Amino acid sequence: MTDLNAAAVRDQLGLDGTYAPWTDALAAAHPAPPPAGAPRGAELTALLRAVGVPEHEDAELTAALAEVTAAGSPYAWLLDRAVAALTAGLGSVGDDRGGPGSGPTLPAALGAAGRWFHAAAFLAALPEVRAYHARHDVPDDVSWATLADLGNKVGVHRRMHGTGGMDKQWWMVLPYGGILYRLGRLQFNLDRDPVAGRGLEVHIPEGGPLDPRACEESYARAAEFFPPRFGAFLGEAGVGALRLNCRSWLLDPQLAEYLPAGSNIVRFQRRFTLDPREPADVPEPDEHGLAVSDRGIVEFVFRSVVRTPADVAALPARTTLERAVVSHIAEGRHWDTPRGSFMLPVPG
Repeated sequence: MTDLNAAAVRDQLGLDGTYAPWTDALAAAHPAPPPAGAPRGAELTALLRAVGVPEHEDAELTAALAEVTAAGSPYAWLLDRAVAALTAGLGSVGDDRGGPGSGPTLPAALGAAGRWFHAAAFLAALPEVRAYHARHDVPDDVSWATLADLGNKVGVHRRMHGTGGMDKQWWMVLPYGGILYRLGRLQFNLDRDPVAGRGLEVHIPEGGPLDPRACEESYARAAEFFPPRFGAFLGEAGVGALRLNCRSWLLDPQLAEYLPAGSNIVRFQRRFTLDPREPADVPEPDEHGLAVSDRGIVEFVFRSVVRTPADVAALPARTTLERAVVSHIAEGRHWDTPRGSFMLPVPG
């Protein structure tokens, strides 16, 4: 199958026209990439543990990898070009990130190979990502903590859908693209804001309480980590003080109506000054009665996919936060994802 092209790949995999922009862009940007290698046997097992993939996913993932990397297959055609696109964009931020990106989720009809395709791409790109980390003097513990987000997203897929796989490839291009790093409790990525300029975006991965002291330690590590390694990108924005931005439901002031003033979430909010919001900026509910931000907070807090307010009302709310999420929507109100920032002093 050496004469495969984008149209033939779509035909063989049963991909409809919505996949044409992605596959055509892959073909144009990377017409003859080198074959994407994939670890095997004990090397694969060790790598899966290093990036946090649970052991119970090994059998299906290993079989899917064999199918996805089979020489001459339409999967291998896609994989070679997806890995080439990812590695070509290492270190690129925002509009600088060239290529077709990580691509859409493949159809469920393709089974395990489709569900694991994007995880296979990140695993195949991992040697290049690790080399990029080494060139930027990223310590091993930071490198592996960052890359272990793949295992986290595999776990999220299992909890949300009941099957193995990974469908957060749009997110994984940040840690596997060389611009996001986990430093203790928090994650930070290089960010270019069209108004505020360059700085860091703050993200809050799941796993443990949002302890204020742990957050402050992460901020301090970010101030020391980014300017010497990514000064070429930050420029003057990394001298003296860094702007830290965060867009999250965790910054929604409405949470303070339900949570104690001393709660970790409310204390996290106080670190940020919210950007001004116009009424048009607040997300509107869809035809089912839920806004995008409603679905976002439900997915993170409950790891559930919901369609209507009735679906939300049926969720088992046990904690104060869970009860707040459910009752707020039951009252016909909606959650928001505001954006805030603060200036972080940089040593030296």
